[in-house]
Amino acid sequence: MEIGAVYTHPPKNHNTVVKEAYKPVERELVFDIDMDDYDDIRTCCTGAKLCMKCWTFMKAAIKTIDRAMREDFGFKHFVFVYSGRRGVHCWICDKTARQLTNEQRSAVADYMTVVASGNTPKANINQRNCDEMHPSLEGAHRICEHYFRDDPSGVLLGQDILRTGPHLERILDTMGPTERSTIEGYIQKNPEATSRDIWIQFERLQEERTKNATGHKDKALAKTMLKEIVLQYTYPRLDINVSKQMNHLLKSPFVVHPKTGRVCVPIDIAKVDSFDPAKVPTIGRLVEELNRSGDAKQTSLKEYTQYFENSFLKPLEAACAQELGLGESMDF
Repeated sequence: MEIGAVYTHPPKNHNTVVKEAYKPVERELVFDIDMDDYDDIRTCCTGAKLCMKCWTFMKAAIKTIDRAMREDFGFKHFVFVYSGRRGVHCWICDKTARQLTNEQRSAVADYMTVVASGNTPKANINQRNCDEMHPSLEGAHRICEHYFRDDPSGVLLGQDILRTGPHLERILDTMGPTERSTIEGYIQKNPEATSRDIWIQFERLQEERTKNATGHKDKALAKTMLKEIVLQYTYPRLDINVSKQMNHLLKSPFVVHPKTGRVCVPIDIAKVDSFDPAKVPTIGRLVEELNRSGDAKQTSLKEYTQYFENSFLKPLEAACAQELGLGESMDF
């Protein structure tokens, strides 16, 4: 089951309505993050395969989008839903978000697009001509740095990108000959060094470069050099076409993915770091639980439905009721 927009006329009657009069008027603002777009970075899996190492990219994406929606746009009512296979959907349901035009949705999507698939940065991640990094990118960096540098399943410790693939060479290409020589010399002398060990050498170079910078612009550039790399390898990679158009369809929460049998469950933002997509309820598991208990409310979906109702639906219901002048709740 897929969910689309609210239209001027019932969709089943669209053939009976003048084409110009039938159009979408309201829809949730949605973001779609698919693991396929990280294939040029992740070294553990490719395509439809998924493990907890590459799922770390989704953790960073969820927390980064959550921060941006709350702090940059002021949205309050949104939920992240596991796609059932290898990605995440974000549904933003505030009234102002639902009523955005396609042009406004495109503007939000462009604002949130920093790195495209293929590891290609957009212009707004490049700080070469700026004295300071944009506050939204600074906020994203504070989240992403942990998953890049310190998380056991993250970019350095889990994906080992500085020892695997072309990534080290790409990073060195952005630096001067002295810095390149220093890093290459360290690796030659320390053949057992991990990606994190190598990254620490980059950090030391940055400290030295910042300390020796003579002008304000040189000092600002030195401070943002490694931040750009962190964002390029950890920032969410969005399928922006899903966000830009009101008429795009998206799988409903709680449907069953046809290829994996897993339920598209909501993800509690407070439990993102412990969420394991391989352990979500499956249709087979739910059938077994129902056969045992006969009570649909006592299956392994219970924690997900409770979170969905209490942390998402009820606050949204109260906000809608207030907008309509109906007090704190509505009866359906």
